[in-house]
Amino acid sequence: MDDVYRFLVREDLVRAVIGKGGDHIRMIKEEAKASDIETKVSIYAQSSNGAPLMDGAVDRVMSVQSTVDGLAMALNHLVPSVQIHHNHKSFRGGRGGRGGGGAPGQKSQKLELRLLVPAHCCSGIIGKGGSVIKRIKEETSSYIQVYTQPMPRSEEHCVRIQNFEAPDLITTAVKVFESIADIKGKNPIVMYDPIYFEHGQYGDTGSYIDTEWYQEALRSGVAKPTPYKQIRAAARSAYTDPAVSHAPYTGYEEEYDYGYENADYGYAYDESYGYEEEYGYDEYYYAPRGRGAPRG
Repeated sequence: MDDVYRFLVREDLVRAVIGKGGDHIRMIKEEAKASDIETKVSIYAQSSNGAPLMDGAVDRVMSVQSTVDGLAMALNHLVPSVQIHHNHKSFRGGRGGRGGGGAPGQKSQKLELRLLVPAHCCSGIIGKGGSVIKRIKEETSSYIQVYTQPMPRSEEHCVRIQNFEAPDLITTAVKVFESIADIKGKNPIVMYDPIYFEHGQYGDTGSYIDTEWYQEALRSGVAKPTPYKQIRAAARSAYTDPAVSHAPYTGYEEEYDYGYENADYGYAYDESYGYEEEYGYDEYYYAPRGRGAPRG
């Protein structure tokens, strides 16, 4: 569906997204309705076949179904809720429009969103010679990373964007989605169902399971970024070798910054989230459909 925008969020931040009793989601919906915009925010609790998500799956998929204006309005409320350094116990603090929110004297953190886009849209985000991604970076001063490896067992890629300013981060997300609006719905895709897997099993995909592991591995030289030529070779082999599961991929001609040196997070992944309240998930969860038109 062309009006559905998909995002990757951490499982332990779902309660912050939904709010107690679903009040946060309700507020987003009511604010949009006041502007004559229908908006639906959902977090998928099941796989596309209706089965429960795998134990140990750290990722969750959040979707916003709305107009572009409705998307921007929703993200204005959602961005603070999906920041680890704003919502995790070790990073509790204020929720202003700027990054940070940690303990006094702690280094400011960039705000971040992880978008999910169909594989055939990645080249549209990059643009010829990097023209599109460079323009968006210049207009927003955001860091943008398009991951070369698809999310595990899917035909969706993660696009990671960062900015210190929430309005600029939201503008970046909108511009990225607008850059692929004409091509997003052209091909059916296999959408990402969060699973558990060992670190590095699927390469550097942008999954929260092994993001921190990959950052350290890249810094230390244990792992290296996957070249586009390798991706294109895997894509070509998919046509002739049925054992290769990668979807055909529209390769890029230019390099881009992986940017790990700019992502000084130090997120405490092993800490519990620490909420004691019970939240009403059921009203806001629905199972994603199987293979179908791209939804973000």
